[in-house]
Amino acid sequence: MSDKTIYQFTAKDSDGKEVSLEKYKGDVVLIVNVASKCGLTNSNYTQLKEVLEKFQDKGLRIAAFPCNQFGGQ
Repeated sequence: MSDKTIYQFTAKDSDGKEVSLEKYKGDVVLIVNVASKCGLTNSNYTQLKEVLEKFQDKGLRIAAFPCNQFGGQ
């Protein structure tokens, strides 16, 4: 079994296109599973934006990918 890094994976973006996580190489990455129809989405996005604004100049990138694990809530 070989070790894997996040850079060997892809995820679908909000448009359904595959995104290689390699694009984040060299950055500090917070990977977030977002449920865009969940009632808590707005507050979560606000909090993510605050974290990004605080640490973006230190190389933070937020990779937010949609999901439907909450059944379209």
